[in-house]
Amino acid sequence: MGPLTGAPDLTLIAELSDEIERHPPAVCAKTLLVHHYLSIGWIGAAADLVKELQRDASHDTEIVRLAEVVKQSAETRVAKKSKANTAVTSSKPGEKAARRTPAFRKMASELVDGHQSLREKAKDLFGNLLPLQAEQRKLGLPTSGVSVSLKAFIEGRNVPKVSAGPPSKVHAVMRAILSIPEKAVDLVILDFENVILWLRGIFMLNAPNGASEDEIREILVKRTRAIQKGLPESLKPHCELGFMHTEHENLHHKYANDALGTMVLNRPLKEIPREDFYVTEDNYAWEISELTTAIRAGDGVMRNPLSKEMFTLKDIRGILRHPRGKALEALAIAQEEMSQGVRDDTITRMGKLAEIMLAEREQDQKKSRKAYDEFQAYIATLPEREQKTIEAYRCPAYDEYARKAYDDTIGQTLKDFHAGILCVHKAGDFLRQAAVHLRCNRGMAPRPSTQENSCVVMCAGNV
Repeated sequence: MGPLTGAPDLTLIAELSDEIERHPPAVCAKTLLVHHYLSIGWIGAAADLVKELQRDASHDTEIVRLAEVVKQSAETRVAKKSKANTAVTSSKPGEKAARRTPAFRKMASELVDGHQSLREKAKDLFGNLLPLQAEQRKLGLPTSGVSVSLKAFIEGRNVPKVSAGPPSKVHAVMRAILSIPEKAVDLVILDFENVILWLRGIFMLNAPNGASEDEIREILVKRTRAIQKGLPESLKPHCELGFMHTEHENLHHKYANDALGTMVLNRPLKEIPREDFYVTEDNYAWEISELTTAIRAGDGVMRNPLSKEMFTLKDIRGILRHPRGKALEALAIAQEEMSQGVRDDTITRMGKLAEIMLAEREQDQKKSRKAYDEFQAYIATLPEREQKTIEAYRCPAYDEYARKAYDDTIGQTLKDFHAGILCVHKAGDFLRQAAVHLRCNRGMAPRPSTQENSCVVMCAGNV
């Protein structure tokens, strides 16, 4: 067989490999996999499978024919390699002289130094890998065997041909998670890293261009869903966290804030340690300790501090569930209790003020100013606690015209309108949404709005 005739179907490979593990000897699945390997030029992988088929079904005429095809393909490849090596070894007249030049000696010295540096890094990696593999064996999960290669490289020996074994069965991973739920995220990461090693090992042996990370990611997404099916709701988020960390550490995932780095020190996102790393559904990656600090500065409003968009309910739960985000629960509760402390009459008056502001058409804004003064006079009669609530409460309001979230408290919005900083229609839009939000929190039916958002017409120049 000649060169590659098609792209490898990683999904098909993973599914057939899983079938082979679940239902040995799985002659039919192995045969299909051999045909696929041959179609894409993976002769070595095809030859390994044919050996198993010859052992399991040696008298099958199809297997005999397939073995012959694989043998001929392997011989053709060896002949081509031999021809290529012969062409390469024929040295050119000036080649030996080039090796004596200062530039060549400098390159050779740099190569030696680089190799030594790489061996030092391999020592550190080897030290970290041994405890990880011990944990894998303890949990009954397969190890990759890469430590053997690392040890040989460190000692200067020829690296043996070692590849990761096939991934664990999905049910085995489920059982491990159910037996040690407190280690669920670690177990998922161990499994996913073994899948990646296995897939990359296949590609390194058979395809010069390597594995597509998008294809590997697709397989991991499917595996995540398969593992989640056998887990209770309380453990399903751990699978997603495991996938999140695997993407960050192994698949060079691109995030929305890659160019910015971390918020405080502007470190590259890839340097955030696992225990402090989190990704929200808008594809922003966070150093969770920085994120919680930013949310605290915003009085506990669960809003993306970079895009100013509100986090989704799933994100909020994930942040509060994180060990370093639990402290935010008290702020979230405080905001909720604050909204409960506003009486119905205050909410109704706020809604009426919003309607007057949204209906404003006069340049002097006389009606809106009068309504504002009346509302402020009413607020002054309220108990101090309710006044503080109106001053400090933030709600998830959104500016449809500017396509961004409002980022102020009710009190600050009123002050900005009074000072002429904020457009009357934007102030009215915010107060209308705040009134609806407070009504819903108190279990009241929301009042239907009779006014359009006039900010587009009246205040486009203020945006």
